[in-house]
Amino acid sequence: MKAGRFLLGIISAFLVFSMIIPSQQANAAELTAHQDFTKKVSVELNKYIKKSGGVVMLQYQDLVTGESFQIKGKTSTRAASTIKLPLALYIMEQAAKGKINLNQKLKYKSYHYYGGSGVIQKDKVGTYYTIRDLVKKAMIYSDNIAFIMLKERVGQQNFIKYMKSVGGKYAYPDGRNLTSAKDLTIYAKRLYQFSNRSPLGKELVGYLKKTVYNTTISRGIKGTPVAHKVGMIPMDRIYNDAAIVYDKNPYVLAIMTRGISYEKSQKVIAGVAAIVNKYHKAKASAPYFKSKADVTIYQNNSKTAAIGTLKKYQTLKIISTKGTWFGVKFGKGTGYIEKKSVVALKKTTVSGWAANLPQIGIIKMKEKTPVVDKTISGRVIAYINKDQDYYFFKIDKDYYVVDLGGRVGYVASKYITDLSVSM
Repeated sequence: MKAGRFLLGIISAFLVFSMIIPSQQANAAELTAHQDFTKKVSVELNKYIKKSGGVVMLQYQDLVTGESFQIKGKTSTRAASTIKLPLALYIMEQAAKGKINLNQKLKYKSYHYYGGSGVIQKDKVGTYYTIRDLVKKAMIYSDNIAFIMLKERVGQQNFIKYMKSVGGKYAYPDGRNLTSAKDLTIYAKRLYQFSNRSPLGKELVGYLKKTVYNTTISRGIKGTPVAHKVGMIPMDRIYNDAAIVYDKNPYVLAIMTRGISYEKSQKVIAGVAAIVNKYHKAKASAPYFKSKADVTIYQNNSKTAAIGTLKKYQTLKIISTKGTWFGVKFGKGTGYIEKKSVVALKKTTVSGWAANLPQIGIIKMKEKTPVVDKTISGRVIAYINKDQDYYFFKIDKDYYVVDLGGRVGYVASKYITDLSVSM
């Protein structure tokens, strides 16, 4: 009885203390991984860009979480050859729908000629190329003649309509070849998604990984596959690059420079990419996450076997990260939660963490079972599905104490159908 009154006293004091401190202050003390990323990358990038001179525009987006960061990302500037990326994407998407035959041959005519980058200019007028070969040359060699021939094949107005339909803001406004870092990441993200569902998307990504221009983003991110499309106008001091970075947590990045010499701009883009990549990787080391809504917990990193549900705004410890999934302690091993369903945290205000509790037995659920954060007036923080086994660490009157993602949780005995004790 004395122990019970003491426990009630502690709980009452805790409730009073909770009422004294507003929840807004507690939330403000949390630090999301993206907030940490934004703060640190902003400081370092601004110092770097200031020293570089000229104008630098960039847009970053995490392809797993959707989180983004930009510096003048919506500012328009000359697209140069980055315009070839959305055209190639449009053509490959049309081919995937059966509306374009990639084996169709197009004739190189004298009015298609354009100097600058590319290899077709060395060939004879009258040479035939398949659409697939033109796409390949436009991506690997940034071939200007291939671009002109492909744009003629689909029609400029159809191409403009496509860019606008996928979210591009700058689609030849007043006939000018303009774009923005944000528009370029829209096209890069769409290509990434297309490549995940279509062999033609994978083919296009393959061309971009083989580009002969590798002195910019790919130079700054060594050891990681990068599919990217550059565009430059050396005489006007323009250099741009748009990329899919195939990190363990992939992302898209567009960097555009203006007013920096041709040689220096490449080094600046590589340097900016290296800074972004450094903090992107640091972001992935967050130790906690918080659920955005009620989230399904799965037995493995797929959606084949649901084993429970995490309630909205709950915080758990991350024990592993696999692609688009976080692993947490759950049941007799690991449960998996989709990263896009939660917010990664560097710091948290949540208390009641489990600390090396000994496993003394296993309980089995006879129905969908709530897990509460305390035995008296506890809030439901998760549910364990019917027939799931779960390790417990202690028996507290009519409750079994469990480790739920690193937090102490309580399961009422009325939900248990089977019990195994090893103590």
